[in-house]
Amino acid sequence: MKKFAVVFIMAASLGFGEVWTGKLVDASCRASSEGTDSFTANCAVTTETHLFALELPGEKVLNLDAPGNEKAESAVKKIQKTGLRATVTGSLDGKFLKVTTIEVE
Repeated sequence: MKKFAVVFIMAASLGFGEVWTGKLVDASCRASSEGTDSFTANCAVTTETHLFALELPGEKVLNLDAPGNEKAESAVKKIQKTGLRATVTGSLDGKFLKVTTIEVE
C-alpha cells in the first residue's frame, strides 16, 4: 500500500508540472524594448496581445508556448484588464513555458 501511495504521488507531480506566478506581459513589446528600465509598464497586455510572457520576480521573463499564448489570449479577452498576474502550470523548455494550465487574475 505504501508503495502505491509513493507511485501515485510521483505520477501526480509529473502530470501537473511546475508552477510559476508573475506578471503577464506582451512578449512582442518586451522583445523590442529589452534593455530599457520601463518595459513592463509599456508592455502591459491588452485584448490585442497575441504573444505573451510571464515576468517573474527578479525580472526573469519566460515566453509562453503557442498553446499557452492561446490560453492567455482567451483569458485576457474575458477579463479585459491590464496589469494582470498569472499562475502558469507546465514545464520549462529553455526560455519557454510549455503551458498546461493558466489562471489569469
